[in-house]
Amino acid sequence: MRILIAEDENISRLRLENLLEQIGFEVVSCKDGLEAWNIIQSEDSPNLLILDWMMPGMDGIEICRKVREQAREPYVFVMLLTSKDNRDDLIEGMEAGADDYITKPFNHNELRVRLKAGKRIVELNEELLSVRDNLEKQAIHDKLTGLFNRHYMVDILDKEFSRVMRYQNDLSCLLIDLDYFKEVNDTFGHNFGDLVLREFSSCLEQDERKTDIAIRYGGEEFMLLLPNTGVAGAKKVAEKIRTTCEKKRYSDGKHSTTVTVSIGIASVKHHRLHESKELLGLADKALYRSKAEGRNRVTVYMKQSSGISDGNRIRENKKLEYLKENLSLILEKTKKSSIESLELLTRDIGGDEHKQHNHDVKRYIMLIGERLSLPPAFIETFKRAANFHDNFKVLMKKTFNAKDKLLHKEERTELEDHPYMLSELIELFDFFANEKSILQYHHENFDGTGYPDGLKDCEIPLGARIFAMADAIVAMLSGRRYKNKLSPEEMVVELADKAGSQFDPMLVSLFFNIIETQNLFSVSEDVLEKAHEKIREARLK
Repeated sequence: MRILIAEDENISRLRLENLLEQIGFEVVSCKDGLEAWNIIQSEDSPNLLILDWMMPGMDGIEICRKVREQAREPYVFVMLLTSKDNRDDLIEGMEAGADDYITKPFNHNELRVRLKAGKRIVELNEELLSVRDNLEKQAIHDKLTGLFNRHYMVDILDKEFSRVMRYQNDLSCLLIDLDYFKEVNDTFGHNFGDLVLREFSSCLEQDERKTDIAIRYGGEEFMLLLPNTGVAGAKKVAEKIRTTCEKKRYSDGKHSTTVTVSIGIASVKHHRLHESKELLGLADKALYRSKAEGRNRVTVYMKQSSGISDGNRIRENKKLEYLKENLSLILEKTKKSSIESLELLTRDIGGDEHKQHNHDVKRYIMLIGERLSLPPAFIETFKRAANFHDNFKVLMKKTFNAKDKLLHKEERTELEDHPYMLSELIELFDFFANEKSILQYHHENFDGTGYPDGLKDCEIPLGARIFAMADAIVAMLSGRRYKNKLSPEEMVVELADKAGSQFDPMLVSLFFNIIETQNLFSVSEDVLEKAHEKIREARLK
């Protein structure tokens, strides 16, 4: 430990230096009070001081008072070296803030013992500070990732928002969600999931600018606050994060996978916000939109401004919401009536086989959608698309069989199921835009080898990926014109074989988990384990 001595008498100072070095201290020596005070004010000043009571420039009592006024941490232990032994003088020294004193001439062993006690006081204080710092860090930092935690996020957000209001600059908020993270945990285990969270957090910290603030919002959700940054800058940051994550591979030596992210953006100036919670709320809505539209994308919350007053805007918004709710109910009833009319048209044509197929496809869509925690409205959209698909095929089959006798069976089958034809038919029901995209792209393959546009991976709408797999599962289990019926175990094997090529491996893995947890089919553990292994291999490619 380093120790500072201030003694104006040269011989006494040199003897004291030698003694302290023999004891084991690193000595910083000063010949007067002013020199000592200059060193004490430096950042690397020792925390053990021996000050002569009487010195030129500044005496030991004055230095002691100034040290205590600074209330430095860690604690500074001060010992006065004096020839005074008057009780009043000694009381004055202790009241000035001295911890101990020793009178000249002093006994070497006595000095050694007193300094040992002083050293211990300093060390204990440093230990307490370290414990306090750790507790403070734990209170505001997430234990797993080291980022700021959600509890401290409220303070940070309020402080940054107040700064925006004071200086009239900008603040953007990015809410980031790791896509399908539950499936990572279910497939590879929670230890691997923790590795993904830690590595993603490290990447987030490495890529962030000095002024950016990274926070673990909860679970697999993260927040990035961007001070002095508007929407345009926030979009660049978000897109950089998204593309980096898209390419990054997480590995523990045994398992390996990639994890994409969905990001929602809101900013104070762009959205004319007045409270910090509004910024968070709009970013959350934008994130929800990113996930709803297929994930692995960046969305800025869009808000239309108007020239009316705040009071009128609130009243108008309430009226608008009421009108939207009523129109939505009307639209839902119209959609339901359209579907029912179409089903009535095909009731006697398709037969029981058609009804059972449609029922099973919608059942699997619902199971997958619920497992993904999709909103009920989205699941209903996917199920309606399945209704249109099956009913259109029945109608087209009847039409081609009646009017195109010259077409071979295979040619008629291809025409009946062509996505462009299905898409054109649904345009007659022009309020089914979301269902249209599912019908148009349900023949796209995950690896990009499908048709009509050669989309791949997350370019294919989520609804189209789910419907394609659900439809294929039902077809496998019930048999097809060109292929025999498969057992549940054979179906599992075929799904695993085509994961990563025809089907989304994440959705295949999720369906296997449904089979396991809900006892959907009688499939042995060995078959499922081998199927999961194939999917893991597909994800590594």
